[in-house]
Amino acid sequence: MRRAAAALLLAAGLLAAGAAMADATPSDKFQPVVEAMLAEPLDVTSPASLRMASYLLAQRFERGVGDAERLAGYVYLLKLLTQHALLQAERHPEAAEEYRRSAVVMTYNLAADTWPGWGPGQAAAVTEAHRRLGLAAARQNVALAADLGLPPERRRNGYWILGAQLLANGDNAAATAAFAQSRDLAAEAESDSGRLMAQGWIHMAAILAGDDAQGELEAVTAKLREMGDEGAFYAGQYEAALLTLDAPQAP
Repeated sequence: MRRAAAALLLAAGLLAAGAAMADATPSDKFQPVVEAMLAEPLDVTSPASLRMASYLLAQRFERGVGDAERLAGYVYLLKLLTQHALLQAERHPEAAEEYRRSAVVMTYNLAADTWPGWGPGQAAAVTEAHRRLGLAAARQNVALAADLGLPPERRRNGYWILGAQLLANGDNAAATAAFAQSRDLAAEAESDSGRLMAQGWIHMAAILAGDDAQGELEAVTAKLREMGDEGAFYAGQYEAALLTLDAPQAP
């Protein structure tokens, strides 16, 4: 994911990491979390330490840069952190919910950063193995969010990235269903921009399936551009995705 895209997504609430890391990012709280992690036994990692680790990893790799080698390293390490969070949830039932909340953050980021639709640079770096992992992470994110009973605003994000990953994998019908779920959850959360954005992706799925939905997508795009920076970013992403999702993917 490009840095500009990541910043706008964070502002729009699409990156679940933003909310989950709120307690860890300020400088006055950063050091205590790090010191607490260093004091933990080698076979124990707290949910707060895992969230901090995923945050530091994202900072180090600039959130899925379009360089194949750097993206591969980032995805490799983030997958290990995700696996560890889920394993710790099984080993420590008393803290399972917090570990799973950490895994919600990580599975979303895995899915988002292995999606080729951010633009040609990202598409060139994402491999078939990345896409398989990204789709699995998106499915896991949706399941975890449902199990945890997260609010509609958070769950709509998971359904959006699931739809995006399904679209990248050529399953337009399933993608449409996921985008419809995202749209309905956005409506429940009273997010007009989120509802419109998801509706636009339903039209995108139709276009990529060979149907004539260009007029409908243009109407959604025009409405989004009237909603300020957030809507403008959503609108611009359709064009970037069309340039990459309709093109041959990396082997």
